[in-house]
Parts: sequence; structure tokens; C-alpha cells
Amino acid sequence: MSILELLQKTADYVPIQEMMDTFNISKRTVYYDMDKINGWLRFQQLPPVAYVRETGYLLPQKTRSELPKRMKDVPATHYYLSREERKAWLGLHLISRSEPMYLHHMEELLQVSRGTAHSELKELRSELRRFCLQIVYERKRGYTVQGNEKDVRAAISSFLNDLLPSVSTEGIRVRIEQLMTEELFRASAMMLETEQWSAVYDMIASGERLIGMELSDETIAHLASRLILYTSRFLQGHPVELDDEEKSALLQVPQYRAAQEIAGRLGSLAGADLPEDEVCYITIQLLTGKVNKLEVEPDSQEARRVREAVRRMIEAFEHQGCVHFRNRAELEKPLVLHVKSLYYRAKYGIPADNPLAETIMVKYREIFELTKQSAQPLEGLLGRPLSEHEISYLTMHFGGWIRSQDIVLSPRKTAVIVCVNGISASRLLKVQIEQLLPSVDLVAILSLRQYETFERSVDFVFSTVPLHGSKVPVFTVPAVLNDTEKVHLLNQLTPYIKGNGGPLPGPSAQAIVDLVGKHVEIPDKALLLEEIQRYLTAAKSIAPADYKPTLAELLPASRIQILDSVSDWRSAIRTAADPLVKEGCIQTQYVQAMIDNVERYGPYIVTAPGIAIAHAKPEDGAFRHAMALISIRSGVPFSDESRHLVHGLFVMVSADGESHLKALSQLTHLLRDDGNRILMGQADSKEDVLQLIRKYSTTSEE
Repeated sequence: MSILELLQKTADYVPIQEMMDTFNISKRTVYYDMDKINGWLRFQQLPPVAYVRETGYLLPQKTRSELPKRMKDVPATHYYLSREERKAWLGLHLISRSEPMYLHHMEELLQVSRGTAHSELKELRSELRRFCLQIVYERKRGYTVQGNEKDVRAAISSFLNDLLPSVSTEGIRVRIEQLMTEELFRASAMMLETEQWSAVYDMIASGERLIGMELSDETIAHLASRLILYTSRFLQGHPVELDDEEKSALLQVPQYRAAQEIAGRLGSLAGADLPEDEVCYITIQLLTGKVNKLEVEPDSQEARRVREAVRRMIEAFEHQGCVHFRNRAELEKPLVLHVKSLYYRAKYGIPADNPLAETIMVKYREIFELTKQSAQPLEGLLGRPLSEHEISYLTMHFGGWIRSQDIVLSPRKTAVIVCVNGISASRLLKVQIEQLLPSVDLVAILSLRQYETFERSVDFVFSTVPLHGSKVPVFTVPAVLNDTEKVHLLNQLTPYIKGNGGPLPGPSAQAIVDLVGKHVEIPDKALLLEEIQRYLTAAKSIAPADYKPTLAELLPASRIQILDSVSDWRSAIRTAADPLVKEGCIQTQYVQAMIDNVERYGPYIVTAPGIAIAHAKPEDGAFRHAMALISIRSGVPFSDESRHLVHGLFVMVSADGESHLKALSQLTHLLRDDGNRILMGQADSKEDVLQLIRKYSTTSEE
């Protein structure tokens, strides 16, 4: 993504700091790039980007509406490639080129100096090693990429991801058509006209219909570009080869029938018959794409293993997060579809990049960490640790379901969400809007293709991409909303939502800290953030929607007990929970539910040596978030095994299944240290425990 694309995405001012953070560049570079952009806009006779000090840059409306058309006609020499784009272009060109390529060709290709071209070649060598490929130089042939054809195609897929935007299908189509018709791509053996590009999309749609499958809009657009380049490789004499066992397994999945349909029509377009190995390779592409739905689920051994891993992962999430999902089948079904895609990506060596990963890891850190801890069943299935990108996708699933547990919609206004980023992003965006706008009834989540045929009348539309020709207001939003974007959306909606009961939310604590940070140096941002949150909470009498109390706030001195011994584990749970019952945090039935859980499932609450965390469902009698601790010097056994002797017993209470996650994350961080665990079970005084709790309540859990 470029600075100009960032400006196009929002109708509001973009702060300089956001540009610096997004592109990892200095303020001086921002000024330099903006000067170049405005020079080009003036040349195009378009209004330049406006700048307001202390606010940021704003793209004028006329320029915003004209840019897509103007950008389509921009020659390659008018576009300055980023470092990632230069590497991707060079990689694709080396892979696709049939004529000798030398260093001076790279200079011309990238419009850079000889030294820069040599540096880019060095970076590309390192990148290709990730795919078990190497760049070889021969005097007569120049530079070439050598390695297994499956690895070559995996590299092609990765490079295309760096060049294609994560926007609407039409946006990707325009970009692909630009790529395929530019001089940079003339090495491809399969050049297509515009109408032939439409035929490729029709082929994929035909394969979908054949087996009752629906891929995400983004997947279809990216798949179309890959199919063209893979077919070009075949026409150039580089067929893919799969082993017999691999092909035998692929023949059994329903996606193979869809691949046969696509391969038959693609072969006709290319003037060549695609062999079974190529059909199976297209099957792999369908298996690894983002799937919105699949009507027929095969009962293969692999499918059963995926379902079992998902079931165990959900159970681990519930146990470690002290949460309980209602309607687990509704959570499990889309998660199985996603994990199947993840499983096949791992199996066939296709990277799973999530453009929202960094945002997810920051905005939903507690859920991300909990998902990471719960992922062991899936990692066992894959035979390797999950990457942060893969975990962030799973976080989007869990985060959406956690936040939807207690949401009741008011049907005062109706709206739909149009999201092109797949099921995970759609679900997370839906939950965010539901919490931000409780008076709005979201009647459907649509892909771009579904929206085009959607006939139900609604009051307005929330979309992750611009929509044209709508009869109702369209609000363009990112898949993950930050505090500034939430306030901006509320301001936009004010004229459309009247008499909805209650004032609009005020500024968040994070927004206040960010504002103060622009003017003064803040020694401890985390501490200031928590103090402002407490102040706002007291002022409003209710906690902000996104507020999560710390470990110290949930576990004060009044809820800590230090005893020499207890009679048995049931008595330990009752004793630990007694302060919470007296304070009105829980009912007595919550205590019995905790005991029943251990009797039913065994000592699963023993989460670390000498430590147990008891909990039950919110509906079992939880009134408000709270924690309690009983320290037992002699210990209490939860089974006959020595590893289940507990000295420190915590009781965890969550009224909504989510607000306790920050405190739980801090507690988990505290309990990683052997000395801390010993202190919790052998404390001499409450002050010793409180001192440790305060330390970890203001320390990053990273």
C-alpha cells in the first residue's frame, strides 16, 4: 500500500504519525513523498492533498473520485515502487522471463541505479531461500531462478500478494490488468484481453457452483491472477509434478471436481490440455483459499482430524480463558472451514499472510495471547508452531464470538455489512458495530457479489470498500476500527440515528493519552492509561465498553486469604469464594458450579505446578468481574497424583466472558516464574502477595 492509497481509504485527515508508523518512514520522508504526490496531482490538473498542521493530510473529494480512472492510465515510469514491490517485481520477472537477464536489465526494469539493482538482487536471493530456491548466474543465460516447480509457484503466490491490494474485486482486477499489460510482465506466455480476464472469473464461479462452494471475493481475485501465471509456466515448459499418493488424496476431495471444471475451460482459453497434475494443483489452490461456505463436507480422515483439533482448541480456549461459549456448534462450523484452509496451506507450503495481523495483535492483545496458548491441538495437527499471522486469523474468530455472547440487538434501524476480507474479518467487524451501535439491527453480512443481488430494504450500509450507486447511505469502514475511527463513524451516523436513547460515548482513555502524548513526554503510558480509565469509569458510573480491569483491580486485599491448611479441595473452593459471595460478586450457585466442573472434568483447573484457577459460566451466578485467592501452606490435593497438589487457589469470575482477559493475561505472566508460584502458595502476609500483584498489573505481558 502506498501513501496515496492510504489517503484514498479514509475521508478524514490522516495524521503524519500514522503515515510514519504505517510505512516505517521518517517525517522528512513523508514531506518528501507528499511533495512528489502533489506535483503529480497538479500535473494531472487535480486538487493537491491538503495539509493542516497538527491534524494531517486530506485528499480532496474531486481528487478522490478521479484517481481510480487516472491511476489506471499511469505508465510504470510514473509510479515509484516500494522496496517490497521492487523485490516482488524482480522475482516475478526472473521467474517468468524466457530471454537472458543481466544486471543492466534489472536497472531498466526497476528504474534504479546499478548499485541499487545489485542490492535488490541480494535481497531477492535471501527471500527466495525461504522457498528453497536459488538464483544462478551463467554467462550466456544471465540470472535465472532454479528449484522445484512447486516451490517456484509458491514464490509467485507470495510476490503477487505483495503487488495486489487487499481491496475490492474490481480494484484487484484493475491492478492485475495493469500488471499483465505493462512492459514488466511481457515475459508471460499467456497475455489476455479484458474480456478474457472476465472469462477467468467466470471459470472460477462455475467451479464454485458445481460443488456448492463460495470463496471470499479477495480469494477469487488473487486466484485468477495465480491461475494465469501458473498456466503460463506450463506453456513455457515448466509443468508441476505431484507424487501419486498426493494426487490420490486430492482426487477424493470435492474441490477436485471444481478444479476439473476450471482446468477444462482454462485449457481451452490457453489452447492446451492441462494434465492431471495441473488439475490437482488447482485443487490445492481451492483447498487453501478463504471459504465462506461449503455445502458438502467430506468425511475423510483429514476432515475428521481437523474437526477434532478445532474441538480441542475451543475446549483449551474455554479452560485457559475461563470462558464458556454458548452455541458452540455455530462457532465450530466456520472455524473448521478456516482451519481446513490453514491445514492445507501448511501441508502444501503456502504462506498465510493476514494484512490485519499487526492491528489484531495490538487491539486484541489479550485474546491473541489466549488464542496462542490454546493453539497446541492445531499445532500438533500441522506439525509445527503457528505463525503470528495464522494466530491473528484465529483471534478474529474467537474475538468475534466472545463479544457476541451477550449482545441483544435493537431493531430501530437496519443495516448490512459488506466485507471482502472473508468470514473472520466480517464477524469481527459485525461485533464491533453491534457494540458501537446497539440501536442498529445488522440483518446480513454480505460478500461483494452477494451485495450486488441483495434486494432487502435497509437504512444504511457499512462496507470495507467504496460502493457506488447505493440508494441508501454507505459508510466505508476498515475491518478493524480504532478509537478515532469509531468516533468518526458515530459523528457520521448522528443525522441518521435520532432518539436512540442516551448520549453518544465520550472520548476513550486511549484517545486522551494519545492526545496528551503529542504535547508532552509521558514517562509511563500504561499507568496513565489505567488511571484515566478509572477516572472515566467513576465519572460515568459504568465502565467504558472496551475497558478491561487489571489484576490488581480484580484482586484487592479483602479477597486474599492465607491459611495453614484446609480439609479438602471442595472446602478450599468454598473458602476461596466466600469473600466474593459476601461482596455480592457471585451467588452461592456459582460456587457449586465450580465444584461440579471439577467433579465432571477432573482437576483441569490445575494450570501450573502448585496453582489452580477455578471458574464457572457467567450464567451460573456471576454478577461482576472479580478474583479471589487462598494461599494454603500445607497444600490441598485435587487428585491422588502429586502434580495436583495445590498451594495457591484462585477463583476467577467474569460477568461477560471477556472483561477479565487482561487480568488473566497478567496473572499468567506472573505465574510463569517458579519463585512467584511458590510465594503465592507460601506467603507470609497479604502485603507480599499484593506487592507482586501490583508489579504485574503495570508490567507488559509481552
